[in-house]
Amino acid sequence: MNQVKRGLTVLASVMLLGSCSPAAPKDTEAGEPAGKRVVVTQAKEDSMIQTSKWSGVLVPGEETLASFETSGRIISLAVEEGDHVTLGSLLASVDDRDLTLQAESAVASMQQAEAQLAQVTNGARDEEIIQAQNALDKSKVSLDKANMDLQRSEELFRQGALSKNDLESVQNRSALAQKDWENAQQAYALIKNGPRQEVKQQMAGLYQQAVVGQQRAALSQSKANLIAPITGVVLEKMTAVGQLASAGSAVYRIGNVDELLVNLSIPDREVGLWKKGDQIKVSLYGQERVGEVVKVLPAVSQQSGTVSVEVQIPNPKRDWLVGQVVTAIHEHTGPKGILVPVEAVLSKGEKQPFVFVARENRAVKVPVTLGTIANNRLQIQSGLSLGELVITKGADQLFDGDALDVIASEQP
Repeated sequence: MNQVKRGLTVLASVMLLGSCSPAAPKDTEAGEPAGKRVVVTQAKEDSMIQTSKWSGVLVPGEETLASFETSGRIISLAVEEGDHVTLGSLLASVDDRDLTLQAESAVASMQQAEAQLAQVTNGARDEEIIQAQNALDKSKVSLDKANMDLQRSEELFRQGALSKNDLESVQNRSALAQKDWENAQQAYALIKNGPRQEVKQQMAGLYQQAVVGQQRAALSQSKANLIAPITGVVLEKMTAVGQLASAGSAVYRIGNVDELLVNLSIPDREVGLWKKGDQIKVSLYGQERVGEVVKVLPAVSQQSGTVSVEVQIPNPKRDWLVGQVVTAIHEHTGPKGILVPVEAVLSKGEKQPFVFVARENRAVKVPVTLGTIANNRLQIQSGLSLGELVITKGADQLFDGDALDVIASEQP
């Protein structure tokens, strides 16, 4: 209804202007005035095209802050504002001497754990097994000799030819030889059979832990270099060489400006006309490009009652800049219907608007029901038939039944 009211306001203005300069009637040969001069258009079916204009600020198609993941004093900044960077390129570095020492220490620990694991996994060498076998044989010879000495000493002690102290000394030597032989047996079995399975598993765990420590140290060392997280243009440099950077502190603001975005705030009553994929004309200082609706947010702002619509705009030459204000033109084609110029529809204070049609060179007043208005054309929902000649100029001077002088015909 608001659109119709605006249309009727336009009509009232047209009527006022028309009353100031009435058309001069043409006399007939008999001296009687001819019909009133009018211009007509044929009522045809057409699509209602609604055009709306919106403005918004250009922002990068993608934007991010590049930050260090570790702390340190900045020793180099490789790019400046306006420079183009690619994904993975070096942006800045911090002093990494401490991180380098930690990485070298982790490598040494890993190598040591690797050697220990190899030792328990591979088992003893042939030379070590032979050496253990020789030690076992030697201890057995010593044990046999000690046992023989003990037998003789016991016989001599029974015969009274050996004192008790001397016998005890021989007994002690025999006991020590027995113990040495048992130890040699255990050492030989350990070398020949290798460590137990749980010992091997323990060493494998220690080695894996050392590997993880080395990888973590290497990762920490790599974080001393700041790498570009996206391909784009440096929009802002936010620090300087010599400053102390902390983990997470922003160094650069980078945006992809090969594709720009503009966010439009559309009233919720009109958001139904916007669809993802719609083509939008976008203009800036006389330049015009075609953008595409890439997102219609599914929520209405409680503060403004609008819905945010995101339009993507190609910027291959990067000549449109972030922060510039552009105008977006959205055209929506509605259902087909009879459309007439707004000046053809009159009201003259009546409850229902009407048009004049030319029938047999006479003005016929036809009440109509109006729909929407767009581009100075009103939609006629009922009252008018296709093909009728609708009076578009001079209608404000007519009364029902007036004779007409149709001097021109215009297309809708």
